[in-house]
Amino acid sequence: MMLADKLFFVAMIIIPILITVAAGYALRYEKLNTIPVAIVDEDMSSSSRLLTGRLKGKEGISLFIADREEAEKMLENNQVEQVCIIRPGFEMSVERGESDGLIEMYISPSSYSAEFTREIVAGEAFRMIMNSMAANSVTSKYEELGIDMGSGFREEVKAYSDSFWEPEPLMTIDYRELKGTATEPVDRVSMPATTASSAGLITAFIMFFMLFGGGWLVEERTNGTIKRLGAGHGAVAVSFGGSVLALLAAGILQIAMFSAILKLFFDIVLFNGVLSYAALLSYLVAVVAISMFLSSVLKTQAQLQAGAPVIALLTGFMGGCFWNFIEMPERIKMLSLLTPQGWALSALNGLLLDPADTSAVLLPATVLLAASMVLLPASYVIIRMQMRKV
Repeated sequence: MMLADKLFFVAMIIIPILITVAAGYALRYEKLNTIPVAIVDEDMSSSSRLLTGRLKGKEGISLFIADREEAEKMLENNQVEQVCIIRPGFEMSVERGESDGLIEMYISPSSYSAEFTREIVAGEAFRMIMNSMAANSVTSKYEELGIDMGSGFREEVKAYSDSFWEPEPLMTIDYRELKGTATEPVDRVSMPATTASSAGLITAFIMFFMLFGGGWLVEERTNGTIKRLGAGHGAVAVSFGGSVLALLAAGILQIAMFSAILKLFFDIVLFNGVLSYAALLSYLVAVVAISMFLSSVLKTQAQLQAGAPVIALLTGFMGGCFWNFIEMPERIKMLSLLTPQGWALSALNGLLLDPADTSAVLLPATVLLAASMVLLPASYVIIRMQMRKV
């Protein structure tokens, strides 16, 4: 019945794909927690591998190993913000204590973090150069004094010099983002607007889709199908359960499609972990229950078509689907908990900040499932009462 209606198919598949693509592009260009950097090793020496290994372990950097052509394409496609090319002869220059022209850097014009990554790369290269200069100085002095150094002496000096950089260098650069004229400690956390609103997109559209999706129950009631089902023992219950399962299956398809497109095309994982999908599933069950309840109360398709958009928009705005739920004032956030979207976003955004936080999903899931356990039986009872009246 769902797939036979072409308009319904468009609403179920095409529109969510368009919304997902828009959200994916927005998330892709949003400020990330890590800076993507491509590194090209054209020296292929032990020193260049050491530099690459140290950069890999740096917090805040996502390092991609590539050749020159691949790195340039990644920069052009905005997959990385910066390309660092370790030029041939890097190790020989480092051993001599030379610092000019060791690394080529290409930066995306849209990058806000180029200077930050430049300092990190230059700092690690400078560390290696200083160790070599220390070894050169000491070995030169030992040679003047005629002291036998042995085969491993130079590496020993370099290791001793390098030990002064651990557990941290003698001097560091601390980058922070400051807003306003002063910083004050606050109890709440912040999240980029696009990330937070993207979670609201899927919850808002699920509500839209489910409210319209329950329309066949109104149609079956008006054309006499439900009445005829009453002649079979338990047929109404089976039909009711089938309607619930069909809506759940359609909602799960939408969630899977939304997640798959973000991952495959934009390499973004918005819903990370089992807890996020548990929160979405509890919200989906609650919205299906609301849809079935409205379909059992409303008498005609016209009433459903008029009421569904109003309910979906009002609850969507009140629930925080169209703005950053994290940044909402506390009073408005409390008001949003009168809607299923508010409970769902409370869980989802909490899990976006900490995917392992069980407490973030426990109460919202309990409330949503409790609401569905009330509305689904109430919907079935209303349908049975209407049949008795007929």
